[in-house]
Amino acid sequence: MLWKLIKLELKKTRWRGLLLSAVVTILMLVLWVVGSDVPNNDVETYDRAFQSIMNYVGITFVIFASVLMSRMVIDEYRNKTVTILFVYPVPRHMIFAAKLIIIGVWTFLTVIMGHLAVSAALLVANSHYHYITEPLTSDRLWEEAVRIVIIAVTAAGLSLVPLFFGMFRKTMPALIISSFIISNSGMVVMNNDVLYQSLQSMSILALVSVGVGTLMAYLGVRRSAEL
Repeated sequence: MLWKLIKLELKKTRWRGLLLSAVVTILMLVLWVVGSDVPNNDVETYDRAFQSIMNYVGITFVIFASVLMSRMVIDEYRNKTVTILFVYPVPRHMIFAAKLIIIGVWTFLTVIMGHLAVSAALLVANSHYHYITEPLTSDRLWEEAVRIVIIAVTAAGLSLVPLFFGMFRKTMPALIISSFIISNSGMVVMNNDVLYQSLQSMSILALVSVGVGTLMAYLGVRRSAEL
């Protein structure tokens, strides 16, 4: 049943525009990090460079997820099209679960794609301009690959939290503002120098973010059921 609901939501969503917007967003992040942040801030280590990428990509696509959430949840409430789904013999929480799974997976994938694209662009630019002179080993690249997955899981969890706040007013600004605050707070924690060096600690925080995001989304859905 859940998979059928997910397929239904996938068919309803206009992915072409979202994918195009994601590509444009990634290109803008590439231009910002490679053309401004790294050369103008005297970034001399890969840790500092990758932390910047993690920060920009994580915040950007958590906020991006709130736009998708607005389309899939808030707009359906405002247009009253969600009531059509409620007349079917399907538990309401299953309908929301399908939407939230799509939002979480979308965030996970876009964060990974964004991080890989910006990191690759940085490495290419660095091979020409030598912003960072320290050697980059294969072990360091594998470590960063693991870190990218952890950050993507963290962002996916954080992307669900704004639903709790968005259901109060059922407006896109409420979602955007809450996602901006949540994503910035989450990335500040993940960018802690001590935490950044510990993949185990980052993994624990990623799981915590998924748990908190799921709980907050559930409370938002439960609140909507009481309205």
